[in-house]
Amino acid sequence: MLNLMRADFYRLRHSRSLLIWEVFILGFTIFTTVNWGREKHLTGWLAVQLVNNSGGLFLWLLPLIMMTVGHDFSQKLLKDTLTMGISRRRYFLSKMATTVIVLILQLFALQLIAFLGGIMYGGLGPVQWGDWLAQLLVYVFLTTTEVTLITMVLYWSNSTTAAISVGFLAILAVAILHFQFANLEILNYTDWIISISQLKTVHLNSLGTIAKPVIGAAVLIIGGGIINDWRFERMSL
Repeated sequence: MLNLMRADFYRLRHSRSLLIWEVFILGFTIFTTVNWGREKHLTGWLAVQLVNNSGGLFLWLLPLIMMTVGHDFSQKLLKDTLTMGISRRRYFLSKMATTVIVLILQLFALQLIAFLGGIMYGGLGPVQWGDWLAQLLVYVFLTTTEVTLITMVLYWSNSTTAAISVGFLAILAVAILHFQFANLEILNYTDWIISISQLKTVHLNSLGTIAKPVIGAAVLIIGGGIINDWRFERMSL
C-alpha cells in the first residue's frame, strides 16, 4: 500500500497535467489575493479565511481529485497494477489516502500564498492558529465527500468523464435545491458548497454553524466508502 502511494506521488510530481493545474490554480490565487488587497484592508489571517470560505474552490478541486483516483482508469492501467500482487482493498485504500494527502497539500499551498500576500498588504492580523488547523481539517473532510462521490460513479461506470460530470452536477444540484427548498432539513446535511462559506465559524473546540454538513459528510464518507470498497472488490476489469 505504501509503495503504491509512493508511486502515485512520484507520478504526480512528474505529471504535466498537475504542473499545468498548479500554474493555473496558484496563479489564480495570486491574482485573487491582489484584488482582495485592493478592495479591503487585507491581512494574512483574513486572506486565509477568504480562501477557506470560497465555495468555488470546492468545485475547482474536482480535476485534482480525478488526477489521483481516475488516472489508472483513463490510462487503462488498472488491470496491470492489480496483477502485480496488490489486493483490491489495499489499492482502494491507497487511492483514498493519497487523494486526501494531496488535498491537504493543495489547500495548504493556496492558503500559504494568500497568507503571504495578506501579510504584504496589512500584516499578520489576529491569527488564531488553533482555528486555522480546525478549519483546514474540516475543509479537507468536507472535500472528501467529493472523493467518495466521484469514486462511486467511477467504479460503477468505468468512465472518468461520467465521474467528474456527475460529481460536479450532483454537488451543484444540491446547492441549487437548497436555495429553492431552504426548509428541507436533509439538504442542511448535504449542501457542502454553502457550508464552506460558513467555515469561519469553525473553531478548535466547535464546529460552529456547519455541524450538520459535517455529520452528513461523515455519513457519506463512511457509507460511501463501504459501498465503494464492495463495488471495487466485485468489479470486472
